[in-house]
Amino acid sequence: MKETSRNMTDEQLAQELRKSKGGKLGGKLLSLLGGAVAIAGIILGGNIVLTLLGGVVLAIGQAVQGKAKAHADGQAFDAIAPEIIGACLENVQMNPTPHLLDAKDTNIPLPSHSYCGGSGYIRGTYRGLTTELCTVRLTEVDEFQREESGQWERSEHEVYAGQWMLCELDREFPTWLTIWPKERLDKLLRAKTVKTGNEDFDKRFNLTSGDEAAALRILTPGRMERILTLADTSFGKFAVNLNPDGKLYLAVHSGRGFFDSGKGRESPAQLRARFTRELKWFTDMIDAFRGV
Repeated sequence: MKETSRNMTDEQLAQELRKSKGGKLGGKLLSLLGGAVAIAGIILGGNIVLTLLGGVVLAIGQAVQGKAKAHADGQAFDAIAPEIIGACLENVQMNPTPHLLDAKDTNIPLPSHSYCGGSGYIRGTYRGLTTELCTVRLTEVDEFQREESGQWERSEHEVYAGQWMLCELDREFPTWLTIWPKERLDKLLRAKTVKTGNEDFDKRFNLTSGDEAAALRILTPGRMERILTLADTSFGKFAVNLNPDGKLYLAVHSGRGFFDSGKGRESPAQLRARFTRELKWFTDMIDAFRGV
């Protein structure tokens, strides 16, 4: 972390965030212009020059937006996050290797995707338990052939972005269980779900497990109430996966990563409060499963 960023005052950080917001706005305007030029080229009988020019301007605009966002995130992280992380975790390691958290090793239902990537890994100990957090992004890649040129092109779009945390509970369990929110298309998954007997919980969540009786012994009435309470303060739809080896995976589909500066509308004080609140939500969920 840069010393200058860590010593930055809130006023200085606010100024840097305003600069980044201006950069993102300029990039957005370029993207809109490029898109308009490309569409005009298509409407005017497939004018290749206009279409290519529009595509180039669009790409430049998106690059400008991405660079400005990355700068804002970096400034906010360096200035605010270390203190918050240090107050929550001990023995903190930034970008540890190899990673402990792997989204592909869980039973958490995820949208169809071509690639799964993680970033911003942070590892530490929470109340003596090894814990790792990161941002998970899923990307879908489509290939298509342009009629006017006959060339094959690739289109990539993000289908999922969320905050994940892994905590090793240092004990074994008789079965695995996964909790995820009820969705309209759940019937298409054809997953056999477990009814807990808690009407509110069963209305809001799906529960699957390798052993129904063992899962219900783990998921006590008190624990379900704690999960429901946390559901009311969640910043996105979340899922929980507890494995027999004691690995507890928590995933919040928030559309952003940990310590994300957002759209630039928050002051440093508001960012500090949000970063603290989000990290505490995860540790509160860990506390709900500690000592099971």
